[in-house]
Amino acid sequence: MTINEQLKQIYQSRINDFKQIVERFPDDDLAGPILMSPNDLYLNQPKRLMIIGQQTNGWTYHADDIDNQMKTYQDFNLGIDYYSSPFWNITRKIELALGNVEYSCVWTNINKFDLDANRPYGDYELEISKLDSLLINEIEILKPNICIFFTGPSFDQRIKSIFNEISFENIDNWNNRQLCRLKHSKLPRLTFRTHHPKSLRIRYLEDDFIDLIKIQE
Repeated sequence: MTINEQLKQIYQSRINDFKQIVERFPDDDLAGPILMSPNDLYLNQPKRLMIIGQQTNGWTYHADDIDNQMKTYQDFNLGIDYYSSPFWNITRKIELALGNVEYSCVWTNINKFDLDANRPYGDYELEISKLDSLLINEIEILKPNICIFFTGPSFDQRIKSIFNEISFENIDNWNNRQLCRLKHSKLPRLTFRTHHPKSLRIRYLEDDFIDLIKIQE
């Protein structure tokens, strides 16, 4: 069974959960879910890279159609036709820093739905967080060599609730809120949590972060 077939199987098992989230908030703009469907480059890279963001900035709305939602991911293809936002710009740099080709990573978000193209809050986030275990399923299927959480410290509690007893370890010369190493049995040895790329750029930390990724073994 291919990785996309395995992912589809997992997503299909949660389709009722996806539909319930949308049905609970019928008058709100909840786009999603984001369902991964990696391209053929991913498995052939020297260091398989998984990027984990916060939520989409708008998406499609086929919560009851797994194939359509996975096709949205395929068509987006890691931002190949998207503008060079800080998020996708730094992702390209990381791919190359690892010796991978461009557009070869996999990407998902902690929040599987966005609200008005932004972060869900309150009851919305509480409901969407019921899908958080999907991230563990995705990692188990995709077996990345390196994971980067572009979630910033504001998502640390969510990460702690997903990965029981996870540790946030300090990295020399970095403030823990800016960058830390995540250690957990369900995560690859090279797993990092840092700011969203826009925040990294504003704080003039982007180049330092890329340099650190280059030397990881």
